[in-house]
Amino acid sequence: MRYFILSLITLLLPLTASAKNPKFFKKARAAQLTILAYDKAGNIQQGQGFFVNDANDVLVEYSLLKDAVKVKAVDANGMEYDLRRVKGASSLYNVARLSSAGLKKPVNMPILTEALSIGSVVYIMPLNTADKNAECITDVISKVDVFEDAHNYYTLTNSLDERLAGSPVYTEAGELIGSVQLSSDKEKQHGYILAATYANQMKITGVDANKYDIKSLPLPKALPEDETQATTFIYLSNKQDTIGYRANVEDFVEMFPESSTGYIQLAEMEASLGNYQAAEQVYAKGLEQCKSGVDEIHHSFAKLLYQSGMRNEPLYETWTLDKALQEANAAYEANPQALYTALQGMILYGQKNYAEAYDKFMAMGRTNMRSADYFLYAGQCKQMMKAPAEEILATQDSAIACFSKPYPVESARSFYLRSKTLTELGRLREAVTDLNEYEHLLAGKINDTFYYEREQLEVQCRMYQQALDDIDHAITLQPSEPLYYAEQAVVNYRVGQIDEALVAAQQAVKLDDTFADAYRILGVCLSDKGKKKEAREALQKAIDLGDELAVKVLEKMK
Repeated sequence: MRYFILSLITLLLPLTASAKNPKFFKKARAAQLTILAYDKAGNIQQGQGFFVNDANDVLVEYSLLKDAVKVKAVDANGMEYDLRRVKGASSLYNVARLSSAGLKKPVNMPILTEALSIGSVVYIMPLNTADKNAECITDVISKVDVFEDAHNYYTLTNSLDERLAGSPVYTEAGELIGSVQLSSDKEKQHGYILAATYANQMKITGVDANKYDIKSLPLPKALPEDETQATTFIYLSNKQDTIGYRANVEDFVEMFPESSTGYIQLAEMEASLGNYQAAEQVYAKGLEQCKSGVDEIHHSFAKLLYQSGMRNEPLYETWTLDKALQEANAAYEANPQALYTALQGMILYGQKNYAEAYDKFMAMGRTNMRSADYFLYAGQCKQMMKAPAEEILATQDSAIACFSKPYPVESARSFYLRSKTLTELGRLREAVTDLNEYEHLLAGKINDTFYYEREQLEVQCRMYQQALDDIDHAITLQPSEPLYYAEQAVVNYRVGQIDEALVAAQQAVKLDDTFADAYRILGVCLSDKGKKKEAREALQKAIDLGDELAVKVLEKMK
């Protein structure tokens, strides 16, 4: 049997030259295209393609589209068609399917759905740019492989001119088999056919926005027909690709004119480009067209208005905080969600309407969006209203109560802010405890200022060893800061470590010879060491620099 097949192939080899064109040739010629792919610089790359289905989608080589920002197709009669959207793509099989514009009737050939057998004769269309009398090239199938469990990949007997890559291949009955592919290995002298059934069934899903084969092509993509899938694709799309993203969003609005998603995304894009009037018009159109999701449109607009109103100068003259509040209120009236309450609170705070903002933030504590942040915002409102520290402390206690032990890193800010309020109330040891928790939560991410601040509290609490440890930490993190050495000198002096205090004071004035406090501390340390002359000189230097306390110290020494 094997001998018979090989003999058959041998007998058919003469047919691989040009032969009289089959009956389907004229119709197939109408479906054949020259593809012109333009990059950003206007350079053109040329290839072959053809209409593949009743929707007049066009199959082209994937590699042709890698840098293409615009693609046109030209048929044998010189008619041009714009290829608008990528509807499917595979870099592995080097094929892509594009939508076309400008044709009202299908011009495709029927696709072969059954597998060809070894020895079958196939007809390769001549180049679309060839003379109209050019004849098909015939070849013979020498091998049949199946991929993706359902599609065929054929090996031809002969090598082909590389210009034929992407050209359509037919059976004698005029059924489309697929497109010509060339071997990547120049040593192999064979052409191949990728079944059109594979390329025709490729489609884009919602998550494909992040897939290499899709996102690496600059051309706009065809959205999935399902609204949920299309929405996912929009949200995952690269918004920095302004041209492609705009095309996708405009397509979404056209496909789903009653969905708020398209209007919101389009308006936000217009605003990001500085087209504020256009953005407002898109929001208005969305409110007219949408039967649901109007609250989402109001909320989206309110956020942009809030961002504008919080600037020194609004992004657009009518985009004020007053208008932002109107839109936020409209969103809440349409659908009373906690998210909209939170935005109302932020806008009211921006308007310095702290009492109403406080009520909104505290109301968040009774919703499914309860979080420490809103209690801290409420505390800020109390601070702006100059409320008693106890009232501010209550909001910070509520913020910490939103977390469970062991406390997460996210709770650190709440502990830090509460330590400030506890300090104001004179509850210094509790304030130190909160700062200890803050340090524990942000281990390795604490700066020198923190250690200095805690050291100040510890000194007031007579926690001298802890204070010395903290000022040492501050110096380790910022060894060029004279203030820290002066503080180190003071704490050492308090605990009777005069030698250590003297060294620290000397380092402080070495770093800053205009530091009056450091000279005073140095003078005191020198006096205790019995070095009266040097002490008087240091104190006089402090006096010359304007330190009044040094005057009293010097008088006591006389």
